[in-house]
Amino acid sequence: MTLNRHDDKAYSEYVRKVFRKLFHEEPRVYIRESVVNIVLSRSRLVDFCTSIGLKIGDKVRQSVDIPSWVKRRAVYRIACVRGLMDTDGCIYNECHSIRNKRYCYPRLSFVNHSIPLRRSVFAILSALGFSPTMRNNRSVHLESRDDIMQYFNIIGTSNPKHRMRFQNVLGEVG
Repeated sequence: MTLNRHDDKAYSEYVRKVFRKLFHEEPRVYIRESVVNIVLSRSRLVDFCTSIGLKIGDKVRQSVDIPSWVKRRAVYRIACVRGLMDTDGCIYNECHSIRNKRYCYPRLSFVNHSIPLRRSVFAILSALGFSPTMRNNRSVHLESRDDIMQYFNIIGTSNPKHRMRFQNVLGEVG
């Protein structure tokens, strides 16, 4: 797993602990200029991941999707979207100036180049009562303040960076 070395420092510690807990192995950590790579490489881990429906290799070329067993249970769907958003998502203010007045709107965005994965995230968010939108043919967004508040109340985050940005963007804790 590759994360931003600075912005995701606390989250990378969380990921290391999850790897240890799930796989009873200590992952290797490689720090490069701006990234940290958390690596756990074991043939039995690869066997396990393929047995539960994950694919080996380039995720975009293979058009990865959420495994069907995850989609069948609400608790798994929610945890999966949380994990995807924690790694490939962001929360920010989208700002525009009109007649010298600045308008800012909160946005929660999931960006991924796998079309089936984006469609599944969109479908899960819709089924949970959110009103997601697709943008630029590469991202799924929640664009209303209420949706973003509900997202953090229902789905939440394990990434401290997102929790802090949520507080900064919306000025509240969910």
